[in-house]
Amino acid sequence: MKEERKYIAGMINKIVKSGANVVLVQKSILRDATSELSEHFLAKKGIMVIKDIERNEVPFICKTLSCTPVAHIDQLTPEKLGSAKLIEEQSMSDDSKVVKVTGVQNVNTVSILVRGSNKLIVDEAERSLHDALCVVRAIVKSRGLVCGGGKFHLIYIIASFLIYKIYQVLLKSKWLTN
Repeated sequence: MKEERKYIAGMINKIVKSGANVVLVQKSILRDATSELSEHFLAKKGIMVIKDIERNEVPFICKTLSCTPVAHIDQLTPEKLGSAKLIEEQSMSDDSKVVKVTGVQNVNTVSILVRGSNKLIVDEAERSLHDALCVVRAIVKSRGLVCGGGKFHLIYIIASFLIYKIYQVLLKSKWLTN
């Protein structure tokens, strides 16, 4: 137990030395990536620990915070740290928690929290959100928009316009008489 405390104290001193005040820990196959003892010592030093970050979320978080992931504590240097004005854990109405990061400089990312009463509702909301984002991306890329969203609407409008123009030409050329 004494050796464990000494090892954890050494790790925490390296974290403090780097200047970090929040530590993000990826979800691990080893369930003991962080122990209660290490969390206690980090809390004493005023360092917040956010555990169980999914592997596929790491690149997004690194891009948002402008930081570099570190595989070993010895690689933790001030240059690899990101910055934010405030990181706080907020409780939701269903006793779940969300980590809110604000005050990030040069941010190129946005997070959208999708919630629903069941998985089916959440999945449908995610699909709808994805479709809407694809429409926005397509408009930005092509710089154009077809009202109604379909070629049949456009064909109807063009055909109506052409029929009107043909009718006007025929009236002027006396092909049509009343």
